[in-house]
Amino acid sequence: MMRSCVPAARSASPPPVACNIASLLAQSDIALHRAKKLGRGRVEVYSAQLKAQLNNEQRVGRQFAHGLEKGEFIPYYQAQVDARTRRVVGMEVLARWRHPKRGLILPGEFIKVAGSIGRLDDLDAAILKAALKDRRIWMRQGVHVPRIAVNVSAARLSDPLLIDELQHLDVQPDMLSFELLETIFLDDSEDDVFSNVAGLKAMGIDIEIDDFGSGHASIIGLVKLKPRRMKIDRQLVLPTTTSREQKRLLRSIIDIAKALNIEVIAEGVETLEHAKLLTRLGCDILQGYAIAYPVPAADMLARLMQDQELDLVAQH
Repeated sequence: MMRSCVPAARSASPPPVACNIASLLAQSDIALHRAKKLGRGRVEVYSAQLKAQLNNEQRVGRQFAHGLEKGEFIPYYQAQVDARTRRVVGMEVLARWRHPKRGLILPGEFIKVAGSIGRLDDLDAAILKAALKDRRIWMRQGVHVPRIAVNVSAARLSDPLLIDELQHLDVQPDMLSFELLETIFLDDSEDDVFSNVAGLKAMGIDIEIDDFGSGHASIIGLVKLKPRRMKIDRQLVLPTTTSREQKRLLRSIIDIAKALNIEVIAEGVETLEHAKLLTRLGCDILQGYAIAYPVPAADMLARLMQDQELDLVAQH
């Protein structure tokens, strides 16, 4: 939206928008950029706040790219336990930014930026490599390491070079799971996605559906993809201890998964009451703050060693 550059009569204040054509073009470009980013059919009006927000995003984007080059992004691990034995049977890898000035930054502050500058697949690749390195270190210490689940973006999953890259990383069967958001596998036109999914399964890499219940997944989609596991979204898990309706809904989802031979992971398990209820409902694996917080590699190693020692004691 452009306003007239002619000031109102008898007005001593400057016009609201600079009369310099270059400035007008720059300001309209900022508004256009925001409108395109937010979707079709939108109108955005330039403001100083909009400019400041865009400048901040660009600054964080530059820092993000620099951080990737310097290896500032590290994996944290959240344990997943067997619902009945409470032993660690897996772990989800979560990205953290070890910023040289700001300290540890959570994904909420950089995931959107990574997506907006087209570097989300690079982040996925960097975290996977770091997690595999941690795994090799743990195994050299004689620790049994359960499967590691990593997030994969739609861009990376559709990359025709993905399978070749993984083969160069020497990924062994049954050591890795790829977590896919529901929305990734809904588009039948994405041939590269289904080709890569088939390649991942051939390598012995499990496929898991993340945040099930938060998007638009269908039973037909589940049948077509045939994932090994399905992670029920925390928004469905949290109300189960107070809502009979939510409890029935969750039981129905678990029954569908069992009928399709899919293991069920419940995330967002924040209380022992949740853990007991979800176990009774038939969940196979539990994840959440009542089970374990995300921790750095050293702490995850200590947890694995503790579990291994308890298993040895139990055997004797």
